[in-house]
Amino acid sequence: MNYLDVYTRVSTKEQAIDGNSLIVQKETGQKIAKKLQLKFRLRDEYAKSSTRHYREVLEQIKDDIVAGKVKHIWCIERSRMFRDMTDALLFRRDYLERHGVKLYEGEYGREVKFDDKEAMLMYDIISRFAQYENETRSARSQRGKIQKLKEAETTNKAVYLGGTATFGYQNINKEWKLKKEEAEWVQWIFNAYEEGNTVKQIKNHLDKSGVDTKRTKSGLWNMGTLQKMLANRTYTGIHNVHVKKLDRTFSFKVPKIITVSQFNRVQKLLQRNQKMKDNNKKHDSLLGDFLVCECGTTISSEVKTKNRKDGSVIKTRKYYCMNKNYEWRDGIDRGCNNKKSLDMDRTDEVIVERVKQVALDSNTLKEETKKSVLESRNETRRNIDTERERLEEKCQRIQSTIDNLENQIVDMEMEKTLGKKDESIAKKIINRFEEELVSQHEEYKSVEQELDMLNQNLVWVDWVEKFTENLEVSTKTLENKKTFLEGLINKIIVHAEMGLNRDEKEVQTGHSFDIKFKMNVVNDKLEWNDESDKRKGYNVKHGRKSYKTGLVNEVTARAGRVWSKKKQ
Repeated sequence: MNYLDVYTRVSTKEQAIDGNSLIVQKETGQKIAKKLQLKFRLRDEYAKSSTRHYREVLEQIKDDIVAGKVKHIWCIERSRMFRDMTDALLFRRDYLERHGVKLYEGEYGREVKFDDKEAMLMYDIISRFAQYENETRSARSQRGKIQKLKEAETTNKAVYLGGTATFGYQNINKEWKLKKEEAEWVQWIFNAYEEGNTVKQIKNHLDKSGVDTKRTKSGLWNMGTLQKMLANRTYTGIHNVHVKKLDRTFSFKVPKIITVSQFNRVQKLLQRNQKMKDNNKKHDSLLGDFLVCECGTTISSEVKTKNRKDGSVIKTRKYYCMNKNYEWRDGIDRGCNNKKSLDMDRTDEVIVERVKQVALDSNTLKEETKKSVLESRNETRRNIDTERERLEEKCQRIQSTIDNLENQIVDMEMEKTLGKKDESIAKKIINRFEEELVSQHEEYKSVEQELDMLNQNLVWVDWVEKFTENLEVSTKTLENKKTFLEGLINKIIVHAEMGLNRDEKEVQTGHSFDIKFKMNVVNDKLEWNDESDKRKGYNVKHGRKSYKTGLVNEVTARAGRVWSKKKQ
């Protein structure tokens, strides 16, 4: 006995409760199968839009038709299977007619005849109407979406437009509300990533803790989902909805889960980690974030392995100026003297030792820090948190102003294009909006810089707590060395040291480093209020922010022979 393959589909949850619900379609299909004396076989494709989603079940039916497994198909309406005219015609020609498959539709199971010209004309007309209906419905839905967004914009309340609620939130009466337990996990995810945990480690912890993902059938977390969560600005209290048709972004306030400053810090971490991936770094580079060539180009790192004939492996680890690669590629001298590479391990060792020595010799770090930072760190943290909250609110206000200005510019451009506004007047208004937009962007940048300074101060407090006691112990691991350097250093400028070779030609003989510190800790001194009675206290005379190592030939890879004759 042959089967009647009953194809059922609804595109939305709302549609599932109307007259063509899945249950209705299934029950009708069972009746038709009984009427045709065929076995019932359900092909259910729930909640899939014909215009936006790949319809897996329909594609499987096509494969089964070609394989000879399907001979009879029924659907409640032809538009359930396809709403595009071209798809309808191709399905009829390539699958139904070619393989002798019968198509039934409607409440009474009427067979669609392919050998009747009038029937075929009606088939094409119905398909065209189905396409038109779909396009009309889509346009109506888009207009409704835009109208909802505009109405919500006036009240500054974000509304749900459908779909699964973002993790950490719930949809209550079409409004964004916090879901407490999920929001706490969102906070944990951001904290964990900022503390140095990888996305995989975070995923494993969530899976072990049984945290519901809301989306996956397996109940396990996806690393891609976590990456998107960490980059989702909605968690800072601003939700953006972009409408492609208008090329416009609507912004709304939603309950805040994390601070703007934490979000920005996490974005920097994401960018840094991505940069490491992009550079295909299969090694740990201690100074990769600090080294800058004297020519202004980034110093990159590289690890190469070479297999010897005897089976041994030679590993070369080096830092080098990217200008060298550009010169090799196009043969153009770009004016950089740093032609030679740096031995990575030796360079790391030299820099860490130099910085440690400065830290140990610094009176600011030894005395003033313990006195003013460690003793009052709780108060310092409170002050920083208060000021940070104020600046974050200011950031949000400026961002809202920027979004409104951008929307006004788009609206004015549309009115100018449609002839609703005189072109010269529109240009003046647009110019005024654009000037204000530049001003707002500058203010936003300024506030962000203030936030960065605050965050740096907080990092500094944490650094002091960790590294003022025993530098030798606290700088054992690579990660600790990185944290140690990050607390003190802004950047390290790599200079080329030059000399003369046998032919009296000027060549690079080595490297030197100009270490730029965040504080005036180089050669700072104590000035006692009373030399005869040091109990009366002291003041710190600030030193410099820069420390030059002098000539360091030993870190230069393949430095070559250097002659004693000096340059005149």
